[in-house]
Amino acid sequence: MATLEIGQPAPAFTLRGADKQNYSLGTDGARLTLAVFFKTTCPTCAVAFPYIEKIFQTYRDAGLAVWGISQHDARRAKDFAAKYAATFPLLIDDAWRVSKQYDPDYVPTLFLIAPTGAVCERVVSFDKAGLNRLAQTIADRLGVPPVLIAPDNDGVPAFRPG
Repeated sequence: MATLEIGQPAPAFTLRGADKQNYSLGTDGARLTLAVFFKTTCPTCAVAFPYIEKIFQTYRDAGLAVWGISQHDARRAKDFAAKYAATFPLLIDDAWRVSKQYDPDYVPTLFLIAPTGAVCERVVSFDKAGLNRLAQTIADRLGVPPVLIAPDNDGVPAFRPG
């Protein structure tokens, strides 16, 4: 299997959240869904999480759902999210059922999924240019002003491999 590319259909899935609710792609009423695959042991994920939270806070009221898809158990996912002040829902994929369908080469990998089910943007690893491009795509698709998510001068390198 190969990592999903922009324009490909995103496989439908249902995962249980750390909050014990079920989340199903395409049935939550979101105008866009950002699926963020991560591991709690990934230092690059730790760098990315505050930026992902900023995306969530910026665009959630306009119709963006952000789901952190943990490749570890609920306890570890909740501890990781708390450490980095992430408030978006955490979905547990510790058996890697959904991860195998999306097949990200690295974590973090972010897939922006349109209501049609197509992947409309993808960001791999920690990439400031990619995060800003993602935010622009989200803003364009939701019809809201774009926000700079990852400024050059915030003391964090522009790229960090996953």
